[in-house]
Amino acid sequence: MQKFTNCPVCRSQKISFRYTAGTARQPKEAPKWSVYGCEDCGLVFVNPRPTWDELSDYYPEGWQCYNTYVPDEEDVVKQAKKLNEYRHIPIPVGKRLLDVGCGGGSFIQVFKKLGVEVAGIEPSSSAAAAARECGVDVFTGTVEEYVAEKGTDEKFDVILCSHVLGATPLPAETLDCMRQLLAPNGYIWVAVPNADSPYARQLGWRWHSTDYPYNLIGYTPKTLALAGEKAGLAIQRNYTYSLPDALRYSICLWQRYRWFVPHKVSRFFLSDERVERMAKELDSRGEGEAILMEFCHPQSVD
Repeated sequence: MQKFTNCPVCRSQKISFRYTAGTARQPKEAPKWSVYGCEDCGLVFVNPRPTWDELSDYYPEGWQCYNTYVPDEEDVVKQAKKLNEYRHIPIPVGKRLLDVGCGGGSFIQVFKKLGVEVAGIEPSSSAAAAARECGVDVFTGTVEEYVAEKGTDEKFDVILCSHVLGATPLPAETLDCMRQLLAPNGYIWVAVPNADSPYARQLGWRWHSTDYPYNLIGYTPKTLALAGEKAGLAIQRNYTYSLPDALRYSICLWQRYRWFVPHKVSRFFLSDERVERMAKELDSRGEGEAILMEFCHPQSVD
């Protein structure tokens, strides 16, 4: 366990214990994660922080993020070509893309088939090995270890960090390493759960995307922007996105814990049209379930 005496983002010493959380994916397990908050920037985080070895039981070799392929991959590639984007990211054909925390490489294999030069960084040795077996160039370790071992001469036009920054101990330092690998006119695309979304605020650790201990830090748009600023980056684009199925699950969880309504009853009244409308309304206010933020070198937005 690593005990923090400072906020992992703003470094303030004004941190205090908030509550003891349970494991979202194992609700019957006794609460055991001590959650602290920063009085200055508002960040919430698990403290003390478990080590990678202590978390190993939560990351078996067959864990979902270690998949090496996307279901219906051919159809996904066709749709991405039609839209000229894949998962919110314009296809950078002919450019270099790095996926930090790439798991089994399923995300970047799609980009590879779209004509993008790809590489990955992944701390799980088994997931990195599986990705390499599928023909993806993957470094085993963290982005900090990558920079320490390989240096920063090799640059990338797009750097992805999709739902990974919540598992890093010092996010500003992690983003700084990405900045050092970023080409002059490139950008870093970060996705994290939005701890300031309505259902996140109401459900706390029981919200599915709080997801302790897979996430150990909960970000708001303010704290994620601050981490980027501490890393010497500027915001190029900032918005939220609510996946309808995830939002539906959030609503069902809230009705279950607030009103004891069973999921199957809640779902009956949540048509696809209604949930999609609610998702659009949340995102129009910047209060959606996930934060999507693009960072670039400061001179790129001057």
